[in-house]
Amino acid sequence: MVISILAGGLGNQLFQYAFGFSLARQLHTELQLERHLLESRMLAKLRKYTPRQYELDVFAISQKAASTYDVLRTLSQTLLPGHQAILLCETDLDSQEVLLNQTKDVLCLGYWQSENYFKSETEALRKQLVFQKHPSHATLAVANAILAHSNATFVHIRRGDYVTNTNANQHHGLCGKEYYQQAIDYLRERVSDAHFFVFSDDMEWVERELRDLFRPATFVDHNSGADSWQDMYLMSLCRHAIVANSSFSWWGAWLNPVADRVVVAPSQWFANQPQQIIPQQWHSL
Repeated sequence: MVISILAGGLGNQLFQYAFGFSLARQLHTELQLERHLLESRMLAKLRKYTPRQYELDVFAISQKAASTYDVLRTLSQTLLPGHQAILLCETDLDSQEVLLNQTKDVLCLGYWQSENYFKSETEALRKQLVFQKHPSHATLAVANAILAHSNATFVHIRRGDYVTNTNANQHHGLCGKEYYQQAIDYLRERVSDAHFFVFSDDMEWVERELRDLFRPATFVDHNSGADSWQDMYLMSLCRHAIVANSSFSWWGAWLNPVADRVVVAPSQWFANQPQQIIPQQWHSL
């Protein structure tokens, strides 16, 4: 079996699921999802990251949760000779590809933030990654407005723990006003009559600092907490996109399958390291 260890919010969980799903199909085995580390408040406090919860249940997927026994059994087998199982870390993927052909028990630890990890299974993934929860009336009203605009474009401004959490700020950094100005200019050169649907976890700051950039615009601020997935749902309906350095809006853009669309993303995804996270067909600034 393949066990994918989940960590982070909905966007990161989607990357970890997509990689595990692709690997399980490659190895002709089942996928299980490990949720204990994700939901551990003690671990979140020790590692100084934002506590999360399992969110993949908003999609039409039915993956078995890995039991503590399965995780410990697979982990113990990684220590035995004969490659009965392997612990697959993102940084070790290249060196362990040969071993993958010799086992069907794999424990996956990493964020796997690249389409390249699951591109071969895109069609199968899209059939699964369909929102199954019912949106609120407020969200449905915005959805109708998006569908009424042929060039509806979402803009995502991620702040939240990127501002309040020192570790997150040092790791991710922030997309500033210059990025959004350049992204808007780039998009307007290629898209006529764009209507912007603006999403953020700090709308007060956005309306104060960026409001003049987005005209005409609809500011969507009614979803938070357990309802945040509805913002991703709305993003996925928009024809064009300006994403933040956030896996949440990455997936909001990716989930829309339209080929001839404009997606703009920041080239500097992380503050302190290069990362090939932007799909080739997107434009990076």
